[in-house]
Amino acid sequence: MVLAVAILVMSVILVLIFIPKLKKQQDTKTIVVFTILLLIGTVLNMGIALRIHIPSPLDLITFIFTPIRDYIVSLTK
Repeated sequence: MVLAVAILVMSVILVLIFIPKLKKQQDTKTIVVFTILLLIGTVLNMGIALRIHIPSPLDLITFIFTPIRDYIVSLTK
């Protein structure tokens, strides 16, 4: 739990450091991308810190391509 709070505090510190600089430059695209990536990273790291099972992207790829592979293999038999 302490690690999750530390991750959240570090994320807030990053926002407080970088967002005002980007607002001063009026760089809204960078602010949006920065916010989305920081949010994704924070959520994933908090999940890891709280020992929540986060599936690998490889699981999705395997789920999609296994039937395709099986079909191609059945064609070659």
